[in-house]
Amino acid sequence: MIKETLYYKNNYLDEFEAVVENCIEENGKIRVILNETAFYPEGGGQPADTGFIDDIKVIDVQEKENIIHHFVERKIEKGKKVKCKINFEDRFSNMQSHTAEHIVSGIICRKFNSTNVGFHIGKDFVTMDFNVQIIENDLREIEKEANRAIYKNIDVVVKLFSKEEASKLTYRSKKELNEDVRLVEIPEYDICACCGIHVNKTGEIGIIKLLKVEKYKSGVRIYMLAGEKALNDYTQMYNQINSISTLLSLKLNEVYTGVLHQVQEIEKLKKEKSQLKNVLIENEISNFEKQKNIIIEKENMEMNDVKNYCTKLKEKASNISGVVSNGKFILMSDTINLKDVFDELKQNINVKGGGNKLLVQGQLLDDIDKFKEIINKF
Repeated sequence: MIKETLYYKNNYLDEFEAVVENCIEENGKIRVILNETAFYPEGGGQPADTGFIDDIKVIDVQEKENIIHHFVERKIEKGKKVKCKINFEDRFSNMQSHTAEHIVSGIICRKFNSTNVGFHIGKDFVTMDFNVQIIENDLREIEKEANRAIYKNIDVVVKLFSKEEASKLTYRSKKELNEDVRLVEIPEYDICACCGIHVNKTGEIGIIKLLKVEKYKSGVRIYMLAGEKALNDYTQMYNQINSISTLLSLKLNEVYTGVLHQVQEIEKLKKEKSQLKNVLIENEISNFEKQKNIIIEKENMEMNDVKNYCTKLKEKASNISGVVSNGKFILMSDTINLKDVFDELKQNINVKGGGNKLLVQGQLLDDIDKFKEIINKF
């Protein structure tokens, strides 16, 4: 039998009075047991309520063996009558999300003959896991149908049934139940065994937004937002797209093609820049005389350019070619075992890095003249 609580009697109750039956400090945590409570404990994918008992923060609520434990920041006197206040903004958001999940899961389970195998209301979004494959086009149709349920402003019906009564009904459940069953019904859309709390009418959800679907285990995971969280997400995304459209002097519906064009232009310029760098490097290296070892210092080069320069420099160095830029270096050789060279460097100066007999790279934390002097011994 599910324990009757204030949050089941009135899911919109955000302030109430109670008496502290017990206050327990254990393993560095303080938990309070009240004679009755409207604080919803974490369960069924729905987060716990937070709020205050008098002026003391309630940071978590958990149920164990039909007793609700309120985790608080400091002790409260046993037997004290207290005023309690729930953070209703978060509570209502969770109610919106949970009812939205029932609508979406009901649609998917009916249309795809599937099962909801996972559900979690997170800080940033809701996730729902199903044991079927769903593609993007399916997701948009599901989203439309789910929002139609909101427009209809359907009553959310919550009833408690005995095991025998429930056995005659068809409903969704993640596990077999051997006790009285609390069923949450959204007529036309879903009927499900659930211990969570919900809005009274689907219209209170406001909006359901299915963000994306991805493969998860043998099925899929769907990411969802509902209510004010969905509205805030839309506002944030709109503002970003609007800023981009202003920056690029484009209409909102031209942003994607405009950004795509910019990306293509950037890639083209990167390719041209790379080609010009190669020409410059080859021109520089053509002026070098052939030597045993050539170690040069360049300013503000990216490591890809350092490697490219060093590779081309090998043509002029019979033993070792090397490039140092802003303290980072690469050495290359086809004739000298560079692991031996690097060991010698580490023994005599401050360097970090590693590599193999053909190439070593790292960071020079010492004087470059000492660096060259050691290399020139090889």
